[in-house]
Amino acid sequence: MTRRGSLIYYLAAWTLGCFFMALVVWCQNMFLVSSQDLKREATEGFLSLMAYAYLFGAPTALLYGFVLRRIMQALKCKTPMHWSVAGAILAPVVVVALGTASGRATLVLPANYAALLSQFTVSDAVLRAGWWLTIPAGAATAYYLGRIQRAFAPAAETAPSVSV
Repeated sequence: MTRRGSLIYYLAAWTLGCFFMALVVWCQNMFLVSSQDLKREATEGFLSLMAYAYLFGAPTALLYGFVLRRIMQALKCKTPMHWSVAGAILAPVVVVALGTASGRATLVLPANYAALLSQFTVSDAVLRAGWWLTIPAGAATAYYLGRIQRAFAPAAETAPSVSV
């Protein structure tokens, strides 16, 4: 599984994706909230947001990493900048798709199936915060995932030249 860096790639997709998404949502909250005790609220808010992001954001981040890797392999893109641009486009698509699907499923499914949808509540929460927040988070995550993919890519074999 780690021959081509799959374990490291998907672990990085989870950790970096959740971190960058939580960071972007937290920064938006800091600009919108004005308070007397901003430093304490900022620290507690960021730590609780990170905990929820890592717990509930894993399926979304792993799906994003999987789809991104398949698209970039199909397009044969190798530079991290290409990965970053593709990630900035793909992240809103994944979050909007999962967020709307989980929102519609809560209306259709009975209440006792709510535990099945709890893993996709992060996508719905990000949609409520603003879908555009996924663009910088997706670009930053994809940049580092592109570097990881490139580091573990098999080296191109060169044939020895026959010289006289």
